[in-house]
Amino acid sequence: MLLRQIFAHAYPFENSDSGVDFSSPDTKIQAINSGRLSFVFLAEQNRIKAFLKIVKPGFVRDNIAFSVLCTEECRLHSSIPTFQTYRGKNGELYQTVPEYLEGLSGELSLFSGQTITLTEAALGGIDEIPETLTEIPGGRRGQLALMEKLGGYIVKVSRACSGVTENLPKDLETADPAGFRTGRQVARDDFSISESLTHLQNSADRKEFQYQIQNMLPNLGNSPESQSFRKGLQGGDLEFILDCFNWLEKNIHESLIDNPAPNVPVNNEVKPANVGAVYDASENHWEITQSFDFDNMGFGTLENGDQTPLEKDLGRTLSFFAFDPESGDFYADNAKATIKGYLEHLPEKMSDAEKHRLQDYIQLGIVTSYLWRSSYLADELQGKPTDIHLARPDPSVHVTQIRLFENWLSSNQFADIVESLQSTPQMDRHRDIEREAALFRNSPDYFDKRAEGSLKAYDIGIDAAHKQINGT
Repeated sequence: MLLRQIFAHAYPFENSDSGVDFSSPDTKIQAINSGRLSFVFLAEQNRIKAFLKIVKPGFVRDNIAFSVLCTEECRLHSSIPTFQTYRGKNGELYQTVPEYLEGLSGELSLFSGQTITLTEAALGGIDEIPETLTEIPGGRRGQLALMEKLGGYIVKVSRACSGVTENLPKDLETADPAGFRTGRQVARDDFSISESLTHLQNSADRKEFQYQIQNMLPNLGNSPESQSFRKGLQGGDLEFILDCFNWLEKNIHESLIDNPAPNVPVNNEVKPANVGAVYDASENHWEITQSFDFDNMGFGTLENGDQTPLEKDLGRTLSFFAFDPESGDFYADNAKATIKGYLEHLPEKMSDAEKHRLQDYIQLGIVTSYLWRSSYLADELQGKPTDIHLARPDPSVHVTQIRLFENWLSSNQFADIVESLQSTPQMDRHRDIEREAALFRNSPDYFDKRAEGSLKAYDIGIDAAHKQINGT
């Protein structure tokens, strides 16, 4: 009843294009998914369906205003299939739960200040892809084909969303959820330490850091995930993660000074769980049919302090795809497939600096996963009971992933993978297409097509040209 009243206030029937009346008892609302940051509900009335997403208490996502603009940009002006986002009471593409609602029958404080979005539901449901790679259709061939498809998707999403960043509304928040500044804030909040202490600059810092962590360990309970988390913290997992974080920040910062890269929009959650796709086994080909969960769109600005070159987006994606989620093993073939799809949509080869930054961004992606996963256990660690119970995956696997990746790098050159993939006649043809498309995006014809709504058709033509080269 509480959520129904919240939704009805945010999306009054007379103001909404969704066609769903949330105040009506005939409207069925059911929870269908609980992600790390949000709850997702399906609302249905007279066969009209819509998805509602509300950010979970404790997770304030200021950049959702930016994310929904990116979603709409992709929907209207690209071949990327996305859901329409409906406007609410105030005419905006997202709504905020108020502190007070007249006649409310429940306690509002739990959700007050959190963000809600309402989108269309896919006809016939979502073509879901299993998040576990071994369950993806087509075996290894199917897995690698999907990764290749999503590698290209990274570039396409960023390029489409550049239409938003080129005309950013004033005061719009675009913080990068996988950036260095945000990472330090998450570490501060998860482990109740000062941001300055996360730098671990000297032995005194380390001693104070270890003291504070040790004092919180008794708060962790006896559940398997709590015990594993405690064991990892006792063994120095967090100190190892922060050392990696600090080294990567220094390394990447120096690289970007010596070899600058333009900031572009990045989508930090490109993985099977966040797209829908259908698989053609006879051709070993995937077609993306739905794109959702754009909550993690980020864009670097002088104000938010996190730079967002495109290889950062690829690195974050590889931190999901290229590592076993249980053993932590690095799978070079997975990385190759994703990078191949990515390279096919670039107008130029990756430079040496970009290749080396990509290697660093993969590790940053893993570090980010450790910090975000620790958020699930943060309240318990700090001795603050919570009424919200979530699945709590063990962050320690990410330490193993980094160690095994470093072990692989001791006898392999990551840059060689990229160079071998981008130095083929076929890749030259892909780059020719993208160079021509880049010229088009800077021409008056681009703005004419955008104004008349025909950019999507142009984008479909680009997709077809790439498919022809690949023989699909």
